[in-house]
This record gives sequence, structure tokens and C-alpha cells, in this order.
Amino acid sequence: MDELALRRAAQILEAEFGPDWQTIAGMLGTEGLRKRVGKELTSFMAYPERGTGGNNQWRGNCSPEVIAAVLRYVLDCKSYEGKDTSQFTFLDPMSGSGTAKAAADRHHVRSLLYDLNPAPAVGKGNWNALKDDVEDSADLIFFHPPYHDIIKYSGNMWGSPHPDDLSLCENYQEFLEKLNFCIRKFFLALRKDGRLAILVGDIRSNGHFYSMQHDLMRMGDFESFLVKAQFNCASDNRRYKKPFIPVVTEYMLMLKKADALMIPFSCRQEGWFSVKDTDITALTWHHLIRMTMESIGGSAALSDLYELLKDHPKAAKNPHYQERIRATLYEHREQYLCVSRGCFRLNYEVA
Repeated sequence: MDELALRRAAQILEAEFGPDWQTIAGMLGTEGLRKRVGKELTSFMAYPERGTGGNNQWRGNCSPEVIAAVLRYVLDCKSYEGKDTSQFTFLDPMSGSGTAKAAADRHHVRSLLYDLNPAPAVGKGNWNALKDDVEDSADLIFFHPPYHDIIKYSGNMWGSPHPDDLSLCENYQEFLEKLNFCIRKFFLALRKDGRLAILVGDIRSNGHFYSMQHDLMRMGDFESFLVKAQFNCASDNRRYKKPFIPVVTEYMLMLKKADALMIPFSCRQEGWFSVKDTDITALTWHHLIRMTMESIGGSAALSDLYELLKDHPKAAKNPHYQERIRATLYEHREQYLCVSRGCFRLNYEVA
């Protein structure tokens, strides 16, 4: 559908339904993804209409519909397995404006709400996730942490700056370490067959892109990965000159504690290696020569390549490495352009 037709459709919907037309269109547009095979919770969550509960003015707040959907799923699992849900307990350890209580009340389950804020809207205040124990246990823990420093909470949304506020971490690495500590603590507070639902998002900070769902620690059985659409973000009305991909989704990881004592886990490992000093199966002579030429501006004489690559592990394994370099250049002559005798350049510009 072209842009003119879309504008016309928008005008018709607005004339018919007024200011709520976008919410209605959003609900219709996601219906086929939000409901499949008779299930109301799928791997795609979208709630253009936020629903009631908590405070929609509280920055970073979550729709109560998201929490209710997850809570309903866990309750359904318990019932399907023939387990008693009369003592079901739901815990939100970073409860913000108290949205989780509205979802729990809707399903008539016991809820525990903690927050670092000494005067939260509901629940127990002045609870420090980095220092205080989880005194109770829960069948479902819903963990919606700050997204690093995107929204600062203590000293901004409430009270004065707190040294253990995750939104005040000096850098992303510190934030991730504290986030993973919380994940370990909350997972251990689960009852057997309990679930830890972690809602996080991708962020950009100081020109860097960070994917929280990719970086955080996983514990227990990774039961499901859900994508959640974001609506009505504070940044939606801004305009940017620099090209980038706007973040319009969040992610929920559903981790199940299947065994009381044995807990599988996984952590992301990160590091660097230098192609100059490393030979791996995936590294061909073609890759090595191309990357070496990129590193020196995109052009090189044969003598330059011989000198730069003479100590590489590939050369150490091949006594005829100079002949291999020459052969590679001619085997890929459409990519290595001969500009004069014994001199070559790449067929694209190197930044």
C-alpha cells in the first residue's frame, strides 16, 4: 500500500473513531500474532491499549496486561499439571508504581511487591535487591529492571540518589554484573516448578548499542522467549539526523526452575582475537589478504603483503606462502585490481 493510501486510511479511521483510532488499528493489526491456536499468549505481545493498573505516568512502567498474561499462563500450567494454586504467590521485586498488584488482584493471587523506593505506591519500600534477602518464596517472579541509565529513578522519579540503584551504575558492565546478581538471587527464591519472567529491552547509550536480553545470565530451563511491541515511547516524537534502527520492541525471557537443587545456567563470554596472529579453520588466505589490505588503506604491493604476512601462522605452515599469496590475488582478480606491475587495490573504497 502506498503512502497516499495509508494517509487516506488514517483519515477515514480518525473521522470514524476519533483520537482512539490508532489504538484500534494497532489491536486489529496485531490480532493474528497475539492469538494463535486458541492461545492468548504467544511469542509476540502487543498491547496498544495499556489497560488499568499502576500509574501510566510512571516512566518505564509496564502494561498490566503483560503481567496478567504471564501470570495467567503460569496459573494455567499449574492447573494443567494438577497442582494446587490456592497458595500461589507472585513476587515483583522492582515494583515501581505497583502495576503488578493490579494484575495479581485480577487473578485473586497473593502478591508481594518490593521496591528500593522508601515510599512506594504499594508494597514494601526501602528493599535493596543487592543487599536484602528475599524472605519469602514465589511461584512466579516478574523482574522488570531499569534499562541501565535510560531512565534514572532515585533522585529523579523519587527521593535522593541511592548508591544501589541499578539505573545509576557508572557503566554498562557494572549494570550487567548487578543485573546478573539479581537474576541469581530471584531464581533461587523460586519454588520448584516456578518461573522467573524477565522483561528487558535493547538500549543505546553514548553511541553504543547494548542488548540486555543477549547479555544477561540465564538460569534453569529456558522455557520461552517473547517479543513485546513498545507503544507511546517518550522518544517517538523526536527526529534524528544520524541513521540508526529505532528500538520498538522489548523481550521477555521465561526461565523455569524444574529441579529444586540442580540448576543449569549459561553466561555470555566476550573477548577479542587478532587475525594478524591467529589461524582458525574459517580463515582463508583470501580473507586474510583482504583484511590485511583493508588495514593499510586498501592497496598494497606484493612485497608489502609478503612482509606483513611472513610471520602469520598460515605462512609458518606453508613454505610457499608467497606463491599462495600471488595465486590468491589472481584467483580473485575481480576483487584485487591490478593497478601496476606487482601492485593491487581492493575493488571498493576502504573507510
